[in-house]
Amino acid sequence: MALNGVEREFAEDADDVVRILSGLLRRGDHGEAFRERRSIATWSASEAGLLSPAFAEERGTAVRIRRGREALLFAREGDGPSALREVVRDASRRAGGSPFLKPRPRPVSQAPAATADDELATALARALARALPDPRGLSLTLTVSRVVVTRAVITPRALLLCGTSSRLVATGAVRRSERTRPFAFQSAAPLAAAADTLSSALREAVRPVSAAAAPQGTVDVVLSPAAASVFWHEVVGHPLEAEGGGRHSVLSRVPHAAVAPPGLFVSDDPTRGDLPGGYRYDDEGTPARGVSLIEDGRVVGLLTDRRTGGDESNGHGRCSDYRRPPRPRLSNLVVPPGSSPLPDLFERCGSGLYVREISAGSLEPESGRFFLVVEAADGIRRGRLGAPVTRFALSGDLLGALRHLDPALGETPCPAEGLGLCVKGGDAVPVGGASPALILRSLAVTPGRS
Repeated sequence: MALNGVEREFAEDADDVVRILSGLLRRGDHGEAFRERRSIATWSASEAGLLSPAFAEERGTAVRIRRGREALLFAREGDGPSALREVVRDASRRAGGSPFLKPRPRPVSQAPAATADDELATALARALARALPDPRGLSLTLTVSRVVVTRAVITPRALLLCGTSSRLVATGAVRRSERTRPFAFQSAAPLAAAADTLSSALREAVRPVSAAAAPQGTVDVVLSPAAASVFWHEVVGHPLEAEGGGRHSVLSRVPHAAVAPPGLFVSDDPTRGDLPGGYRYDDEGTPARGVSLIEDGRVVGLLTDRRTGGDESNGHGRCSDYRRPPRPRLSNLVVPPGSSPLPDLFERCGSGLYVREISAGSLEPESGRFFLVVEAADGIRRGRLGAPVTRFALSGDLLGALRHLDPALGETPCPAEGLGLCVKGGDAVPVGGASPALILRSLAVTPGRS
């Protein structure tokens, strides 16, 4: 495996770190060192174009020790030998270890001065021009960032490179006439493809929307692939993140139960490097692997870290940064395609709504109640696509929604560019998803939700 520059730096003193950790841990202890480097180039964009970029870099080192039920975390800024020595001294004072603190000296490389990524700036400017060929009557406030994160875990045995992730992220708002709508986008695709997809997402965001109100009461809906990914994220991914202790979700309480139609398969796959939640090793050094969550309609899996799964952790211990401890988190929710073209799904739905984009979602795991804010949707009448409708919210019961899921699935699974950072308990981690379109029956509608 070829290493990039940051990974080579992390590898230079890995042997010393392994030795230091071995001296720090007592018998029965478990622990690791964690190194992270994050660089961000950010552009502000408006309907007039791009402004000059800003650059930021963050480096951090942590040592984590697990002793029985006690978990200790010590963190310092910097990712070189001096930061490691400082954090190990803190850990030895608290944990009572006796590390040997004389690592071999190595030259400290200076980070190159930040320079504008001309290729990226050009691609973004072209993407904006394609998305907004006529910006009259339109106001765009957008922050576009290229985020590059490299992480490594060093155990008492080896250096484990989690990998380097590169994401194009955009957040902001679009205003046309009296309507303001949020905009969120991310992609782990190569630069040119990510810029093209950003352009398409912006074109969709600025399209005129009629004033027709969403119907009240209950309604059948067809979810686009992007909206379906948000649905799976909320109703399957989060409920099957192991929490430990006595907290259990409505899905984790029913292992092996049939909760959805036969033929439905949902998995979480951090090995998908084409999606934003991908990694080689999780943030505890456990190899990443795909985990089946629902198989042929039955609950079959749980996402675990070392606290909840011990040595049987399936590689889903993730943290937002080096200052926070890992916890079980989903990565990329993936659903295989069916065989139904989108017009066939409209026909099976009959009358209802076609949900193009969900801008926010939430779920109460123990009760299974979920809530989805729909930013863009069209009516469906007698199996045909109708006029756009204004913003509204969908809600329902997790088990009821899965039980009434139509077995027909769309034939094309698409990455969900609207999924971004997932925040749970104050920790924000990048996530992804890929799903075909699907039909849900009898969801409750709340019109006019802002």
